[in-house]
Amino acid sequence: MPTERRRVRRPRSVRARRAEDLRLLRTLLAVDPLPRADLGALSAELRPARGRSSSLTGRLRSRLRIDDRRGPRLLAAAHDLSAAEVARALNTVPALEPVPRGPARWVPVPLRGLTAPGSAAARPAEGERNRPVRPLSIRQGRLSDCWFIAVLAACEHMRPGFTASLVRPTDNGLVEVRLHTPGARWVTLSPRVPAAHRAGDRRLRPNAASLVEKAAALTYGRGSYRRIQGDFAGVALGLLTGRWCPARPVPLRLSRIEHWLAAGRPVVASTLVRPGGSFRVPREDDPHRSVAVMDGHVYVVRRVARLSEDGSPDPHEPLRVHVHNPLGGTEGEPRRTDLFLSAAQLRRTFISVNVGPRLR
Repeated sequence: MPTERRRVRRPRSVRARRAEDLRLLRTLLAVDPLPRADLGALSAELRPARGRSSSLTGRLRSRLRIDDRRGPRLLAAAHDLSAAEVARALNTVPALEPVPRGPARWVPVPLRGLTAPGSAAARPAEGERNRPVRPLSIRQGRLSDCWFIAVLAACEHMRPGFTASLVRPTDNGLVEVRLHTPGARWVTLSPRVPAAHRAGDRRLRPNAASLVEKAAALTYGRGSYRRIQGDFAGVALGLLTGRWCPARPVPLRLSRIEHWLAAGRPVVASTLVRPGGSFRVPREDDPHRSVAVMDGHVYVVRRVARLSEDGSPDPHEPLRVHVHNPLGGTEGEPRRTDLFLSAAQLRRTFISVNVGPRLR
């Protein structure tokens, strides 16, 4: 009796998936006008959250030939679309964007200074080749992703221009962000970010750091900003540099941290989650004063020098490490944004440090 061969379903290639995604995008653009009820059903179908169903989903899927896939991933197939088609797709289907934490209001990110590698605009002018690059201002928004923003700010502080090197615009109005998930890949996304609850510059205006955070929400967060809240700095170093950098104990001497920074390696320090929440560390120059520290938070380690506890250079002071809170804000009493700690204060405040690879 002849045996029946079992058909093995082979996975589709990346090119086949991209072609199917492109066909779906063109099908969406061909529906004019798209009924409001169908638009709601389409967004419910493409959203990464579970449990969002609609009675119109079956009719809409049969009409547009949509299979089970996530909305933000469709933009990876939009390279063959024109800028007008991309703009219409983004305005027609809100589910092409990741799920924000707050209201679904989007603002554009200025793309000046972000040029495609190898283009004529990317090459510096004759008089600007020796001009030092200023680090990009990066500040954490109202999203609990200090583990990612602090590492991004540390990499930018160690190598100015690091954040801009991760972002490149496309010809049709989209942008690509390079992340390691775990291999290096370019993530395609729109140049729009949520109006609130996201990273930006020191005044929380959108910049290149906002796009890198959005790329992390698309990949590591699986299409949601909420899923990138509360993680470890070692994961962020892997996403941004491709190197696994586990946490290590806080060194006994600040000269060790000074050696890491001099070698061009980004350093961040993490505090332990405490039952009482944020805590204070007494100052050494005045026992009646203290500095405020957030628990379960990641800080950027910037430099080691002879400084006072207010940050003033003083050759008679001991070595202190400058740690920066990525949440930023105006400095007050007690200090809470820029802290200048001795070796004893550092070991008392932080539970571990993460040291990244050489960036320069």
